[in-house]
Amino acid sequence: MQIEHFALRLRRRSVWEALDLGHALLRAWAGPAYRVWGLAYGTTAALLLTLFWTQQVIALALLWWLKPAFDRVLLFSYSRSLFGQTTSWRDLRAALPDLLRRSGLLLGLTVHRFSLLRSFVLPVRQLEGQRGRAARERRRVLARKSGAGAVWLMFVCVNLEIALYCSLVIVVGALLPQGSEDVLSLSLWFLGDVPPEQEIVTSLLALAVSALVEPLYVASGFALYLNRRSELEGWDIELAFRRLARRPPPAPAVGSPVGFFAALLLTLACTAAITPAPVWAQEPSREEARSAPRSEPPTRARRTIDAVLADPEFGHKSESTQWRWRESPVGEESRPPAWLDFVLRVVEFVSQVLKGLVWIAWIAGAAVLAYFLLRYRETLRSRRAPRPEAPEFLYGLDLRPQSLPDDVPAAARASLAAGRVAEALSLLYRGALIALIRRDGIDFRPGDTEADCRRRVAGQVSAEASGFFAALLDAWQEAAYAGAAPGGARVEALCAAWPRHFAVAAGGQS
Repeated sequence: MQIEHFALRLRRRSVWEALDLGHALLRAWAGPAYRVWGLAYGTTAALLLTLFWTQQVIALALLWWLKPAFDRVLLFSYSRSLFGQTTSWRDLRAALPDLLRRSGLLLGLTVHRFSLLRSFVLPVRQLEGQRGRAARERRRVLARKSGAGAVWLMFVCVNLEIALYCSLVIVVGALLPQGSEDVLSLSLWFLGDVPPEQEIVTSLLALAVSALVEPLYVASGFALYLNRRSELEGWDIELAFRRLARRPPPAPAVGSPVGFFAALLLTLACTAAITPAPVWAQEPSREEARSAPRSEPPTRARRTIDAVLADPEFGHKSESTQWRWRESPVGEESRPPAWLDFVLRVVEFVSQVLKGLVWIAWIAGAAVLAYFLLRYRETLRSRRAPRPEAPEFLYGLDLRPQSLPDDVPAAARASLAAGRVAEALSLLYRGALIALIRRDGIDFRPGDTEADCRRRVAGQVSAEASGFFAALLDAWQEAAYAGAAPGGARVEALCAAWPRHFAVAAGGQS
């Protein structure tokens, strides 16, 4: 690789500097990158959206799944721009067969589709041509120090894409004129009835967001890859040595014989000038001579030292064994093994993710708790407060137990036989209300309507009893308000089923 032709300055960068370098590369190479990527991505998007015109969600899902193929187009453009070459549509068309067959596209769309290091390790197969075990070993070496940065790049880009999409939906929805809110209504997605114009708008917004984020993702991954290779192979040092090798050597000195002899004479003159003059040692004074220690023969000093060392009080030697902490060699920094450092980084990343999930869980739990408190505040307030007295009259109906006959179904059948259908239904309905108040403790209020009664009964009694009460209420409303008396068979069925649900009313009425 001719690294001296790179269109960027090689130096040692941290992981975060390398990711930021990807942003700078995208700004510098955006023209050719968007030209070829827009051709590939736009053509495929138009084709899929046309084929799945009525189900554009399928088209968007296929475009998302094919992102590794479009990433290879971006990397092809970036790799040419790295050497100062522009990429045109003709270049892309010539390189397209190799991109489809020799860049590992099949693995990228299947086994490696959900890889968190996708853009970081993509050059291993596409640019280096590594395959099989060599490719796996290469990816492992590259990810040893920069893998965490690639994972964070994926995490940031995914969240950036979601945030941009939601922001565009909100902005476009706010700019729509009055009366066209249904063109972009999120509630329609949950109802399953999305109009075609809304599908078109949301699809275009999704394509715009992908066009903004995906080139940045590939450029940052490529910059991280270049930084890691420069660190492993010492590209910056190699470039420095190459620059030193290209420097012109110093010109040899050229002189005449006259100059040579003049320099020789000057050297001899300087040598004579710095020759030291003869010196005489100063005689020591008598005091210095008396204070100076007298030298003893070496043999006597040796004997004295040996005698001192031979004394048991001084020269005794002993051996002892004890446990001590092992220390690293002086000057060697104590570092954990590479595998342990990788595990620690993974654990740190997982802990950060779990911490974020815990915060999300707390926020979601607080939101759910607030929702249920607001939703059931009336029920909680009614349970805390003393139960109010049961109303004696409810929208004109007498709900006193003594107002009912002893046998409600028999009295209702008698009224039905006499042709008084509304009176028969009134007996059954009032008996049901009294039973619900006295026996089940349902809090009917004086201002409640039939719809309020239906809502209060729902969920407070069994499903069968609630269904019977709803059927009885419908028959009563038809007879009392619509003026359409239900058939005798229907009323007879209500009389027969009434004892199963409201056989015992308060006050001993049945």
